[in-house]
Amino acid sequence: MSKGREFKVGNATIILNSPLMDMTEEERKAWYATELKKGNPTLLRIVEAMRDCYRKHD
Repeated sequence: MSKGREFKVGNATIILNSPLMDMTEEERKAWYATELKKGNPTLLRIVEAMRDCYRKHD
C-alpha cells in the first residue's frame, strides 16, 4: 500500500493513502476511464457530487 501523501490546506492536514498516488498522471487517467466504463458506483457518485457542486455555482 502507498505510504501516503500529506497536503496542508489552511490549518488542515490531509493524508491520502491510495495506490493511485503511486501512479503517473497517465496511469491515473487510464484507471479512472476504465473504472467509469465498468460503472464503478463509488466513482460515479463522486462524479455526480462534483457536477452538483458546479451546477450550484453556475
